[in-house]
Amino acid sequence: MKKIQVAAVAVASAVTYSVTAQLMGTDLSFAVVFACSTAVFTAVLNPGLHLAAKVSTSSFRCSHCTFAVRVQHASAGETRRWQEITADHPRHLGDSRA
Repeated sequence: MKKIQVAAVAVASAVTYSVTAQLMGTDLSFAVVFACSTAVFTAVLNPGLHLAAKVSTSSFRCSHCTFAVRVQHASAGETRRWQEITADHPRHLGDSRA
């Protein structure tokens, strides 16, 4: 997960550097260049971090009802445990065990 976050920051920094270098060649004030650079960094970084969160998230759903679990940064053992919990939980609709 950390590698993806670092990659997202690196990409955002590279894009921001490129845009800032282009803006510095114009007659814009430093405040405008700074504001634009900050906006570009944020606009590129947020989707990258969102993608990083999606990659590290596992979702499990019950096939019989609306029960769902979303686990982030789980180990293989923990992922397996949540799969089993989701498959056999006591809230099945129409299940006599509930």
